[in-house]
Amino acid sequence: MKITCPHCSFAREVPDAQIPDRPVKVTCPKCQQGFSFDKTAAAAASAFDADFTVDPVPAAAAAAPDLVACPACGLKQPAGEACSGCGVIYAKWAARHEAREQAPPPPPQSEAAFPGRAAYTAAAGPAELPKAGFWLRFVACMIDTLLLGAVQFVIGLVLGIAGGAAGDFEGGETFAMLAITWLCSMAVSVTYYVFFTGYNGQTPGKMALRIQVVRTDGTPMSYGRAFLREIVGKFVSALILCIGYLMVAFDQQKQGLHDRIAGTYVIKL
Repeated sequence: MKITCPHCSFAREVPDAQIPDRPVKVTCPKCQQGFSFDKTAAAAASAFDADFTVDPVPAAAAAAPDLVACPACGLKQPAGEACSGCGVIYAKWAARHEAREQAPPPPPQSEAAFPGRAAYTAAAGPAELPKAGFWLRFVACMIDTLLLGAVQFVIGLVLGIAGGAAGDFEGGETFAMLAITWLCSMAVSVTYYVFFTGYNGQTPGKMALRIQVVRTDGTPMSYGRAFLREIVGKFVSALILCIGYLMVAFDQQKQGLHDRIAGTYVIKL
């Protein structure tokens, strides 16, 4: 018996013994669409087609049936209780969708289910966000110091090797070489902190600890603001016996003196 897909018209011959006598759900191997197949109805249709070939009915006498589209798969077919393509029952489909449309929307989930979620909503300003404390920022600073120290060590090593290859240094030449090494290290340090903080408010150490520098007014960080915080502000914080750094442990908003100078917070992500 030939089974034809109503979606793509793909047909395949299947032995009659392999087809159950009851309606079954069939999946087309070509378009992967499912449809209902009734062996008895197909056999009757084949017999009708054979009779039609032998003794055709005039085309004018055969009234074309009214076609309806299935609301689920869109297949056009004669009116009935179920779709011959996807097998959906019209009454159940309509009742299910009507109940879904009439159902009230789900209630908003409480803040208790998501603690701290309100702090990250658009309505929350920087002052309401959770702040990073002294020890968290201290560990992030240590990570940055180790990374930066490794880079500065490599730079000093390269300059030392280059200077040794150029010849022996005496007196002022040695001092000049040390000054060049120190200036290169300082330039790398300034670039490291200003670039990362100005770019997204996170140095690699802050990224590892999931904390970020943000402005108190909610505007994006800039390289100028990063320079004010990381160079000018931290110089002042260190100048007064590092009291500017210790302010983080006692300030209500966890701000150091450099944060107050630059107008920034350090928040938890």
